Amino acid sequence: MNTIPTTSKRLRISYTVVGGARNDPARRPPAPLSLLVLNRGGRLFNQPFFEELAALGVEEIVSVEGPAVSYRIEGLSRDFPRVKFLVLHDAASPGEQVNIGVEEAGGEFVFVIWNDIRIPRSAISQRLIERLRQQKLLCVVPLLQNPRLETVPTIMVPAFHAKRLKILALQPSADSMMSLFPFDYCGLYSRERFTVSGGYDSSMPNPYWQKLDFGFRSYMWGEKVLCNTSLRLGYTSEPPADDATPDESYKLFFLKNLCIRCGGDSGSLPFSRFFPYFPKAASLVGGLREFREARRWVAINRFRFKQDARGITDLWEVPEP
Repeated sequence: MNTIPTTSKRLRISYTVVGGARNDPARRPPAPLSLLVLNRGGRLFNQPFFEELAALGVEEIVSVEGPAVSYRIEGLSRDFPRVKFLVLHDAASPGEQVNIGVEEAGGEFVFVIWNDIRIPRSAISQRLIERLRQQKLLCVVPLLQNPRLETVPTIMVPAFHAKRLKILALQPSADSMMSLFPFDYCGLYSRERFTVSGGYDSSMPNPYWQKLDFGFRSYMWGEKVLCNTSLRLGYTSEPPADDATPDESYKLFFLKNLCIRCGGDSGSLPFSRFFPYFPKAASLVGGLREFREARRWVAINRFRFKQDARGITDLWEVPEP
């Protein structure tokens, strides 16, 4: 059975840390930026890839490796002492990997990318860091291009049509456009705000619903995700497509986001919302148990809710073309 964790508790994935120079808080302040690399496609990390990352001048690089780890990790950790490898003992969803990587990272901000994305040397600057501090955002998402240098529609806009939720994918046509969530998990996260937000829900293995849950929860709690069009990154292969099939992850997303109502200075999950949820449950007993768990989660975090999902979509800001 899936359970709904509070913001301070997540399902734990065990892992081993290989390499990486740890900051000593008593001797030096934390680095302003950590680079968090997620791995996919079964392609082994290679020497040129880490040379490119090292050339960016980032003080700390965190690389999340799946359980089928390459035997070259020990050698790479000696060649690149700034890289900290997190070798997972079990398979984990991308959101869980981000949670673990952010927790291990020492930077004030954490830049999440995949191993099939390249960052120009000019992308990371002190000016960018200062802008992030001033904006006080949960996450800043980049402008992403496919291998043909075409802009990928990465701005995610929520809308309700005939009481059904629709997510529209738009191209970033203007700076500071709002996005419901970071496309492909990529973005510059505030480590502190990400931690306080609860991160990605590990009980939702489907990345699509996991990202939607993160986005709606963040906005319902008063956070924002904005695009920085001057931050341009490029894919070396075609961007992956999400699977939006309604499944167990969707069921929890629906319960934790679309069923919540805001009134006054708090959020609640009225018992009347059980009836729209029940057809999605496997059984009456299981549905009641999951609904009670969700109500307990909402009650714990009730004063963090600033608006509900309908309020977010009704007030969404989309710049005119």
